[in-house]
Amino acid sequence: MKKKILLLHNQIKNHTPDELDVLAQRDLISNSCLKIGYDVNCLTVGDDLHKTLEKITSAKPDIIFNLVEAIWGKSELIYFAPALLNLLKIPYTGTPLEALFISTNKALAKKIMRLNDLPTADYFSIAELSQLNPDKTYIAKPIWEEASVGISDDYIFNIAETEKLNKISQLSPTHYFVEEFINGREFNVSILTRGDDAEVLPPAEMIFSSFFDNKHKIIGYAAKWDEDSDEFKNTNRVFNSADNDIQLKQKLIDICGRCWKNFSLKGYARIDFRVDEDNNVYILEINGNPCIAENSGFVAAVKQTGYSVETMVERILSDLN
Repeated sequence: MKKKILLLHNQIKNHTPDELDVLAQRDLISNSCLKIGYDVNCLTVGDDLHKTLEKITSAKPDIIFNLVEAIWGKSELIYFAPALLNLLKIPYTGTPLEALFISTNKALAKKIMRLNDLPTADYFSIAELSQLNPDKTYIAKPIWEEASVGISDDYIFNIAETEKLNKISQLSPTHYFVEEFINGREFNVSILTRGDDAEVLPPAEMIFSSFFDNKHKIIGYAAKWDEDSDEFKNTNRVFNSADNDIQLKQKLIDICGRCWKNFSLKGYARIDFRVDEDNNVYILEINGNPCIAENSGFVAAVKQTGYSVETMVERILSDLN
């Protein structure tokens, strides 16, 4: 008898590119599950969570493929999905409740990194702006948002830029924090479960063209989602660039392995890094349940390794909560 897979995803509230991306993920994973031989249904998590629970129970799935990225249109509530699935005691894919809460909260994640000697840039709350070093550059970042939401050149500053500093001081301390801006190379490294361990896939480097020579090199919202923007057109993902520096590549791989274990990640994840001019590595973010749409960096890394999307899906389904 075929196993029943229920693909669970969030409803579309604002129809922005980053939000609509979950539908591309749903379609890719659904088609892959069908090819493998599963019985597949899809369900949207609506505003009425009680009704959603009833629908999940009525579907009687063997496994939930969790693609929920927000609840009630709020990405900071992403951890509600695994909490509900824990309540129902139905096996589900991806990052478990505790790990998803910790990794999604960027400020809390950085505290855990520091406790485990994982390299990350200095960071401050909005209330600690007086502690910033006048010789350094900083960036204000949303605590909860993913997919480069809220990331822009407008929030990169030093304390001499009084207008920017004043603007940042007005940000909500429960939704923003400040991090030292590391000017350098940017790498995204995907991790896929493999038995009792995890496989670090080939590191991808984001290449910034000469367009960024007089701008801060950053993958902001426009660079990630606005295909008509100059930022999007002048950034490019490449693999194998780290092969020219084996020591750096091994450092990235080792840190990914430590993140996987220390944050209790499962299924699949992506770690974003900055590397300064002295080859010091800094973790930008730990992304549990990263985007796995056809055009995503994760799927690109899977294919770069020589795996099919079906192999990716089968591996994710092998590592359930």
